[in-house]
Order: sequence, then structure tokens, then C-alpha cells
Amino acid sequence: MKQRSLAFTAVVAAAVVTITGCGGGGSGDNVVNDAALYKLSPQKAAKSYLFYGEVDPKGLGALKNVRVIADSAPDNVLVSEDNISAIRYPVISTAFEYNATNGTYSGLHSDKLFYVANGKAYSVPMQNSNGQPQAVQNSSAGNLSSVSYTKVDYLGTQYYLSAKEGNTSVLITPQMKATDAPIVLGNKKVLTVTYPAYGSPADGYLVYDSDVKKIQKCDMTFSACADILDAGSRDFEGDVAGTTYSAVLTGGKLYKVDKNNGTYEEVALGQTIKTGHGTSSFNGGALYFIATDGNLYKTDLLAGKTVKLTKEKDDRLERIRAVTDKWVIVGSDTLLMALKKDGSSEKPIVLVENSKTKGYKYVTLGVGDIFLYELYSLDPKSGDTAYRACIFKDGKTECRANSFWAGISAKTAGKLDTAASYPYEPYAYVRVDDTDSFGGGTLKAIDPAHPMDDGISLGKAPNYNFQTFLTNYRYLTETVDSDGGIVLYAKNDTNYHVDAFYMNLLKENSLVQLTNTDPTGFNKAPRDHCHGRHCMICHNLAGGKIYKDLNGTKSAYGYRVELEFEDGTTLLAAVSKGKGENFSMPIKKITGNFKAKVLDANGTVVNQSTKFYHEGKAYADCNYCHARYGQTREEAPGAITIAQ
Repeated sequence: MKQRSLAFTAVVAAAVVTITGCGGGGSGDNVVNDAALYKLSPQKAAKSYLFYGEVDPKGLGALKNVRVIADSAPDNVLVSEDNISAIRYPVISTAFEYNATNGTYSGLHSDKLFYVANGKAYSVPMQNSNGQPQAVQNSSAGNLSSVSYTKVDYLGTQYYLSAKEGNTSVLITPQMKATDAPIVLGNKKVLTVTYPAYGSPADGYLVYDSDVKKIQKCDMTFSACADILDAGSRDFEGDVAGTTYSAVLTGGKLYKVDKNNGTYEEVALGQTIKTGHGTSSFNGGALYFIATDGNLYKTDLLAGKTVKLTKEKDDRLERIRAVTDKWVIVGSDTLLMALKKDGSSEKPIVLVENSKTKGYKYVTLGVGDIFLYELYSLDPKSGDTAYRACIFKDGKTECRANSFWAGISAKTAGKLDTAASYPYEPYAYVRVDDTDSFGGGTLKAIDPAHPMDDGISLGKAPNYNFQTFLTNYRYLTETVDSDGGIVLYAKNDTNYHVDAFYMNLLKENSLVQLTNTDPTGFNKAPRDHCHGRHCMICHNLAGGKIYKDLNGTKSAYGYRVELEFEDGTTLLAAVSKGKGENFSMPIKKITGNFKAKVLDANGTVVNQSTKFYHEGKAYADCNYCHARYGQTREEAPGAITIAQ
């Protein structure tokens, strides 16, 4: 089912920046276009209930409770559970029908909500029928502990719960009823489901057995399991979507496992994958990886061959950030580059390279043939931050000033995309326009066919940043609207206030703040989280990290940083994520040039800069200059360390 957009007759001015060059946050010609206001067409799909919860900001966006609501009345709680402390996140399964002939899906919907409370597993049917939704036990298991959900993407998103019931390891499947006993799991870990053909019902599981250190194929009841190959606990790479194959990377070798019959074969890499976080990415039927020789490679699992995508060695290749239908986005924490998947790029296209005060945000996403990302720029005098929402397509980049991407919702019917990071056709983007320094502003529902044009205004959320913590990311591929209604989360960066918001993508001024959690401040024990990104980029904080050595290979737990200004005043950084080695402080409180001091747990200075070298707010991102592995800038001697 193809969705169409209805263009309104009203015309508004949309500030669009077309990037013709690159560099710190993007440079190029500013082009102001007259763009039509686009409104989404309703999706023809069954209604589903929505859910939200209060967020614990000290638990990386974990939800402390669960509330189930209907789109028609988001302020009316239908199901409530306050004790989900046994597991940090409730999970939501989805389901759709698959057409193997043309690779399309239909009927994508929210299926069930799962959580563990008071030692029992529960599910809530999320299809909106005439009756009141009810939480029912998901199996007869009780007194559960050490609970963990495994996500399996097959005909939607399914979650399999492994837990301890007393001293017994058990498995609870999403299909179990309240009277069903859990499956005794032993020392096996579910990796994925098996099936005779993609689209057919599951007939068993691919598991890892830690006793024998092998990947195995088991039947539905675990009464029969057969060894496949030797492997480690983290060697499973994922499924080759649309096929019966999975990929396993073990001992530097890549294997293609046929889940239908339990056979496997090695696929030659021809190179050694570079060690490090994010240097490889499994996408569709290919493994993309950065090799130790400094090149980017693609290994086609089905064809069984490896090709080099770069023309020559490039030391800037550190991580694979995202994949679109045609491009691989690579770079580092301070650089984004694009390379064609077919290897035809003469040179990488540099999308952005950070400077001290300009750069890109951490969260990036490949949707179809479009790469979405955000740029920021910090005013070193005021400490204010400006944002741009950008798209990269067909070798060209466009950005919209004072905007950034906040969320995405899936079409309920479309072409299943195994080649990009996002698996579905997008129904709507949520974009924040007229952003303030914290990323708050006016939320708008945007037609993906016109990503740089205007959409309908859903409401304002000043000071709330919708991409600063992990809760949105955790439900990214499970966000499906119900009559236009979705739920997103955001953090108020003035006081670390994390909340859930309801919005209807079809209705103006529909934004509703569902929660009003207590601010935590920046100095409360045991720690505050910056949620995986540079503090300055996330929420206008200066930030960095302390190490034991100049190369930045070992974290220095328990140490802190203090800034001393030329007027004699000082500013002690707050503990951020980790065990104290990460630190942060509001940029607004950096009042001038400063020298930095490293303090031990007793407050004794163990290392410091000799003079007031640091030029105020322009040096707020400490990790930019004091980079790891000798990649320093602005004459920084190395990573911030505990010894001179």
C-alpha cells in the first residue's frame, strides 16, 4: 500500500541550506526555498494501543513503570504497572505479513507489550479491540531473576525472555500463554529462530551453548539440539534477511550458516578486520568492515566474495556509522564520510569534519537511499548551540537551519528494506524546528518524500532534546502509529528532566507531555549519564574523560577535573557516565580562559596545565583536542591523564 501526501495550498518559507562544501558543521551556499506545507495521509491499519513510562535518567533511559493508553484518549491510563525493576526496559513486539514473491510486507502493527514485574513475566495484547486491554502472565513462571530479553527480527520484532526461575535457566517465548510452562534452557542462549524458508513459520532456534562453546540448531522444545560449529559467545553477527542464512564471525573467519538444515560454509574475507568498536557492520546479505590495512571492504555472503570499496588506504576510517541502499557512512567521532557500496567512489565524500565548536551529533540513520544526520555549531562567546537537520542522497547534502531529526515512524505496508539501516519504508519523520540552544523547539510531522519542506506543527517543547538518551533508539524500529498517534521521549537539558510525549502525526497542536519526572541535577550520586555522546553535543555541557595514560587506553576511575579561571574562581566538573572518569559542566559557567586540573579522590591535584591555555567556551569539548591514541589537536599533549 503506497501512502500519498496531500499538499496544502498554504505556502511557507523554509530555510534550507544546500551544502556544497564540508568542514566544521557544514559550509556552503544558503538557499531559501518556498516550500509547500505537507500533511500525511492516514494509514489504513488496525488500531493499536500505545505505551509509555517514567524514565530513570540514571539508568540510560530505563523505564521505571508502564502505562498503556489509547490514541483517542492519551491522558486515560488503561493498564498500569509500577514495579518493573526486575528488567530495565519493557519491550514491544511487532508483526506483519510477508510476500516472498516481491519482498513486500503488509499489516505492520504493534502486537504485544512485555515486561517483568514482581518476579513474573507479563504480556499486554496491543491491538485495539472493543474490550479493555489486560495484562496476562506470559507463561506460568514465577520468582524470575536475572531476566534478559533477546530481540529477534523475523516477520516483525519478537522478544524471547531468558531468566532464572530459582536455580533453573528458562526460556519464555512471546507466544506462550499463562498456563504454559517455560522451556528449560540450561546454558544455552537464543540467537535467532530457524525456518525452512523465509516467511515460513519458525521450526526451531539457533542457539549458543556455553558448555560446549558451540552454535547449535534446536527444535521448538529444545528436546533435540545438533552442533553446528565452534564459536564464542559474541560471534553471531545476525541473519541474512530474506534468506535462511545467518552469519557467524569467529576466529577471524566468516561463516554462512544455513538454519534450515544446520550446515555451514566459510566465506573468505581475504583481510583481517580492524579491532575496535563499530569497525564492522552486518547489513542485508553483506558484511562491511574496516581492515587493518586501512581500507573498507564488502563481503557478499551469498556470492561468497570480498571486494575493496576504497581506492587507497585511509587512516581516517575508524567506524561504520550507518548504511543506506547505496552508501556506507564511515568515519570517527569527529568525521563523517560516504563511500558507494559498489566500490565506484574515487574518493570518500566528506560530509562533515568537526572543529572545536562545530560538528555532527552522534545519532545517525540510513533510511532507504537517504542518510539522516544533524550538525551543531557552538557560539564560543555566548555558549549557545545551533542545529541543522541534514540529509545525504545521491552524493548531495541538504540541511535545514535551526532543526534536527527527532524520530521516525514506519509505514504499515511497503517494501522490506534489507540494504539500509532502517528496515521499513518510513511513514513519517518527526523534526524539531526553530530549535533553541538545548535542541527544544516546535515538533513537526514531516512527509519523508519532502524531508526538507515544512510539515504540520504538533506542538512546542522548549529546552527538550529528543535525541539525547537511549529510550527513543531502543524503540526505533518498533514505532508504528495508531491513527497517527506515537510516543517519543526527550530530556530537558536545563535540569536533566526526562519525559514521555504523545503526539498525533495527523493533527496540529496534538503534543501532550505524558510524564513529569523529577529533575536529577548534575551532582547527585552515584552518577549522571550523558547517554553515549559528547556532553557538549548532547546537552550544552563541557565534557571529557580522564585516562591513566597519554594514549587513552585505560580509564582512570575515581578522578575528577577542576577548571581554574584567570580571575581565581574555580569550577569543579560533575561526575558523568562511568565511574567518575567521565566529567561534565554547563558551558554557561565557563567564564573565561582556564587551566585544567586533575584531582584524585581526596581532592589533591595530580596533574594540571601550566598556564591558562584554554580559550574559554571554544575549548568545551575536551575530548576533541585531548583525543585518544595520539590523534590530538591544538597542540594537546595527549589524552587527559592522572600523571604529568
